[in-house]
Amino acid sequence: MSHAAEVFRKDYRLPAFLVDQVDLAFDIRERTTVQARLQLRRNPAVAIADEPLVLDGRGFDLLEVAVDDRRLGVGDYQRTDDRLQIAVVPDRFTLRIVTQLDPEQNTTLEGLYRSGSMLCTQCEARGFSRITYYPDRPDVLSRFSVRVEADAQRFPVLLSNGNPVESGALPDGRHYTVWDDPFLKPCYLFALVAGDLACIEDHYTTASGRDVALRFYVDHGNEARVPHAMASLKRAMRWDEQVYGLEYDLDLYMVVAARDFNMGAMENKGLNLFNARYVLASPQTATDADYDGIESVIAHEYFHNWTGNRVTCRDWFQLSLKEGLTVFRDQCFSQDLNGEAVHRIQSVRQLRTVQFPEDAGPMAHPVRPDSYVEINNFYTATVYEKGAEIVRMIQTLLGRDTFIAGVQRYLREHDGSAATIEDFLAAHEAESGRNLDGFRRWYSQPGTPLVTITDEYDARSRVYRLRLKQSHAPSPNGAPKQMVPIPIRFALRDHDGRRISVSPQPPLLPAPDLILLEDEEAVLNVPDIGSSPNPSFLLGFSAPVRLQFAYTSDQLVSLLLDEEDGFARWEAAQRLMLNAFFELQASGPGDDTRALLDALQRLAARPVEDRALLAELLRMPSESYLASQVQPLDAARLTSARDALRLRIAQALTGPLSVWSAAAPEEPGASNAARRALANVSLWYLMSTRVNRVLDIGLKQAASPNMTVAFGALTALNDIDCPQREAAMDAFLQRFRHEPLVLDKWFALQAGSAIGQGVERVRSLLQHPDFTPNPNRLRAVLGTFWRENLRAYHRADGAGYRLLGDQIAHLDRSNPQIAARLCDGLLGWKDIVPPQNQLLRAVLVDLSQQPLSADVGEKIGKALL
Repeated sequence: MSHAAEVFRKDYRLPAFLVDQVDLAFDIRERTTVQARLQLRRNPAVAIADEPLVLDGRGFDLLEVAVDDRRLGVGDYQRTDDRLQIAVVPDRFTLRIVTQLDPEQNTTLEGLYRSGSMLCTQCEARGFSRITYYPDRPDVLSRFSVRVEADAQRFPVLLSNGNPVESGALPDGRHYTVWDDPFLKPCYLFALVAGDLACIEDHYTTASGRDVALRFYVDHGNEARVPHAMASLKRAMRWDEQVYGLEYDLDLYMVVAARDFNMGAMENKGLNLFNARYVLASPQTATDADYDGIESVIAHEYFHNWTGNRVTCRDWFQLSLKEGLTVFRDQCFSQDLNGEAVHRIQSVRQLRTVQFPEDAGPMAHPVRPDSYVEINNFYTATVYEKGAEIVRMIQTLLGRDTFIAGVQRYLREHDGSAATIEDFLAAHEAESGRNLDGFRRWYSQPGTPLVTITDEYDARSRVYRLRLKQSHAPSPNGAPKQMVPIPIRFALRDHDGRRISVSPQPPLLPAPDLILLEDEEAVLNVPDIGSSPNPSFLLGFSAPVRLQFAYTSDQLVSLLLDEEDGFARWEAAQRLMLNAFFELQASGPGDDTRALLDALQRLAARPVEDRALLAELLRMPSESYLASQVQPLDAARLTSARDALRLRIAQALTGPLSVWSAAAPEEPGASNAARRALANVSLWYLMSTRVNRVLDIGLKQAASPNMTVAFGALTALNDIDCPQREAAMDAFLQRFRHEPLVLDKWFALQAGSAIGQGVERVRSLLQHPDFTPNPNRLRAVLGTFWRENLRAYHRADGAGYRLLGDQIAHLDRSNPQIAARLCDGLLGWKDIVPPQNQLLRAVLVDLSQQPLSADVGEKIGKALL
């Protein structure tokens, strides 16, 4: 087990030294030599005058240390595994450090490492200190100048942050480039790329008339797969100008696509590093969902230029300051461009499937944590997605215009500095005149609030009464929870489906459609109501809470068919499906199952106005989400009940599903994407009937030249044990064997299939000639296995747990970040039926007795508490 020290937010201290200028020189050869010249001075805000200089660093050889050109001997400084300390330094001085590193052997994918044939960097959160000694913290902002020298044939492209200011040839077939970044930045935003890459260039004219060169760098042969990413970047730049008044500030914006990347992308100033899956797309190799993901991630990283780069975080406890805000911004971008309802539904599905269980598990933490052992473990759904929901609630309460003005004030007041969540809230308070203390509690305590609502109608007084209550599960450390402000958008409808107008009643009802629950309990009386209405709560999912209200089946059907809010319709469909699922799991089909099937038949009989929304309304809750709703988890019972529900829906809707599944156009465009979405979910249901005609359709569509159609057919076939599945999977493998991103899809399908011996199949995938330890491939196999193949992963003999545990132990020695991500599949042992829970716990205990990284050790330790 790791014994790394815990870091506490309360212990934050200002940096003792500031770095005004950083001059880096990279000499890339068989090993890379890095010379760093740092212009340092004591921080005038720190009272201790003789504090020693302490720098972070690990994973390299130290060749030289010099202060003001005086080379230091080994007795002049102290070195530990991750620190360099110089006891006596002047108040202002130049520090020269020369290090040597081996990026070819750096499998952590932090610092400088090899990806394919190129070298690239990943410095967030603490990767820069794998390159040289430095105060590796986000509140030290500096100007950077970078000189990169390398072999001109192997590395013709040499990139870093900012603007290129000099380049030239050198003896022995080498060359160099010098880059200068005029903006202050923390070291986590430093980036370097050296490789033989194709460049696709376009231009963008900003709102003020400036020309910005846009350059995407990709492996040769992938140039034709860049246009969607380029167009997405232009749309993001225009949206940020139009909505927030924020314009790009450099003359050059670069994006590099890397094969090997632990994360999705990285917003380094002017030089974004991307996982290739979020750049490269063509209709033949990427699904419509991939296209949406590229647009979203491209926008997210671009939006960081202001919310993250120009204004960064004081410390890593403030991570949601940049990530929660920027996730919210990219969600709004997607909703504005592509339709609000479907994108909101997809965001909430992700939140409920990943973040809600995280908030109820052993790694539960506030959006702004109080402590951590390894900061990489806190790049979580809580910090990102729940953080975005807090920002959304603030906008809901203040209104969009006031909220945007608050963001603009925050950026003006803190431009070029490192800020805190308090700074963000204070800007909104100043702009709106409203006290936001309650939202500080959202940031400071973990857990998902439960809102319980009951209603009653008094016919004599014509008053409709709502009683609301919020409650909170105890914190993992037993700390008491405080009440938080919960904005609940709602609507009331009469028996004919007409919306009933409601007059505001501040402060509980600040707007006609908004309840603000700030106390533990509240009562809202709505007068002049002619009959008991049908209420709809959390329209647009206005708060990240669980809602408990005793809807009747008739009420849910009415909401599904008549509510205007797309999210509320989806929520009604999900509740109907959950009710039927629980009924099938407990006792077999009954009233709830009949209510669901009747509702879906009525829905299918209506003219289709929004195919993308209809596809979401029909989509069944995933195994992962259902697992979070059932405790203790019996995976065999869960998957059997879900399979039964899938078949019953298919049998009840065979006619319309057959019509919709046949309409899967291969041409691009939003309307065709909506048709494909509806066709794919329809085919998925129909496949459960195992009718040969349907299976043959699946086999035919799996050969489609359109990846959305082909992958939809493979997904529909994937859990059906039939010759058509095997033929389709074999053909897909042969067709895309040399397309790494598409091959990831094949591996994921195989790992997620419920047929046959799933554990043995995953073992064989890990030995497959096309398997590599690339992060995307690891996630495709092991991540899909534990998240999406409950039947195999939770096998009664514990073989699935042991397989994952063995792989984590192996990966932890080479890539602790990926190993720690996979650990999430081991943490929920307390929520599983016995005796399987003890089999999973035994895997955790075995891991805890091995030497582990801080990344993995922290998670295993918390799971065993």
